[in-house]
Amino acid sequence: MALQLIQGITSFWPVIPLLGIVIFFHELGHFIAAKWRGVTVLKFSLGMGPEMIGFSHGGTRYCLSWIPLGGFVQMAGDSLQEDGSLPQGGPEQFLTHPWYGRIVIAIAGPAANLVTAWAVVILTLVVGFSRPDFPNVIGAVREGGPAWTAGVREGDRFTVAQGKPIENWHGLVDVLEAADTTRAVTIGFVRATDHARYDVSIPAGATGDWMAGLEPEGLRAIAGAVSPGMPAYRAGVKEGDRFVAIDGKPVRWFHEIHEQLKGRADQRIVFTLERDGHTFDLAITPMRADPDHPDSPDGQIGVMAPRAMVYTTRVSFPEAFKTSFAQTGSMVVGVFRNLWLTITRPMYYKGSVGGPILIGQMARESAKQGLDSFLWLLAMINLAIMAFNLLPVPLLDGGHILLAVLEGVRRRPVSGNAYINFQKVGLVLVGALFLFIFSQDLMRPILRARAVEQAPRESTTVAPPSH
Repeated sequence: MALQLIQGITSFWPVIPLLGIVIFFHELGHFIAAKWRGVTVLKFSLGMGPEMIGFSHGGTRYCLSWIPLGGFVQMAGDSLQEDGSLPQGGPEQFLTHPWYGRIVIAIAGPAANLVTAWAVVILTLVVGFSRPDFPNVIGAVREGGPAWTAGVREGDRFTVAQGKPIENWHGLVDVLEAADTTRAVTIGFVRATDHARYDVSIPAGATGDWMAGLEPEGLRAIAGAVSPGMPAYRAGVKEGDRFVAIDGKPVRWFHEIHEQLKGRADQRIVFTLERDGHTFDLAITPMRADPDHPDSPDGQIGVMAPRAMVYTTRVSFPEAFKTSFAQTGSMVVGVFRNLWLTITRPMYYKGSVGGPILIGQMARESAKQGLDSFLWLLAMINLAIMAFNLLPVPLLDGGHILLAVLEGVRRRPVSGNAYINFQKVGLVLVGALFLFIFSQDLMRPILRARAVEQAPRESTTVAPPSH
């Protein structure tokens, strides 16, 4: 347990380059906007803490600091004077700059994160998404499904679909997904029992019925990646664990896990797993897969399917550019939705909320999944930082925007005392938020290590299903 705890706490190291990139572009947005608006920028630092090297140009000190975590922009007049009054000066000072200009400068940081996320989405589409793949062998056929009715059986090795040679599972997926719903699909295969060749016809329109009832060989009910912070992770599920039963009902295939989670969000479910020859029970309460729609209360536990083989789908740059707007827009909506749900339902989402440790764990897991997964996480972190900074809370960009809007409405600056009180409230709110986040970060490795250590001791007599 101690080793697992140490690993959990120290796993935050990947967060350094990730947050460094995100914060750097955020501050760069502020820097460019301040220069454009004519506000004096005293210092622009890559990194935090004491200066390592630097130079001065145009009244600005550009430097590289010792702590490799993001950066910062120091503008003239960005704080009150010692007596609590506004700084003396004109538009070259931030707090005495016109209110609409301060809005531009404040919003430029989140806008830079949005642009960075959009660029990363384009890069991800061009680099390509890696998908799980499997050999051209039927692992399971749903009894009564279209393929079963046509004569396909478990163990059959498909070789041709619609006259096209098929060498792997995604080849069959591509044919079935592209099939004309008004025409039957012909599949040629070799029977496992007698090695004879057969052709079967899947009726028109039946291919959209969950791959016509087909499952690949290899998509067993085995945990692949386990998402940090999700219910399965907190319960102690490890990569490689085999799902034996769910509430006493035997399972063999990964899709059966999803079937058992339908309509069961927030319900306690007993999962029987096998690890290193030992079977044990874990009680897991799935999170709501889509909290916005209580009429569809499907659950999720954060376990991905094993990836025995991988293939990559890529698109051209023009196509990536065209589709990136919709992709990024959907991500923005999702980030703001999740932020709202986290604020309004903190206890429900407390297990999946975290800071550097959780982000580091997610970065490590995404890197294991491939470059596309890592880039997608980078885009999501940019959007999360954007959304967080737009909260109308003092000390954040949203707080500066709120003060500037109030000044524009009132047609006079906010007084020094009001500004100080506003900042004090912000300090309490932000401090409480970070305390909550870091407490979750520190407790998660402890609870995870304890769960992983204790799980195999909870042996059960449920026998694994025969293969």
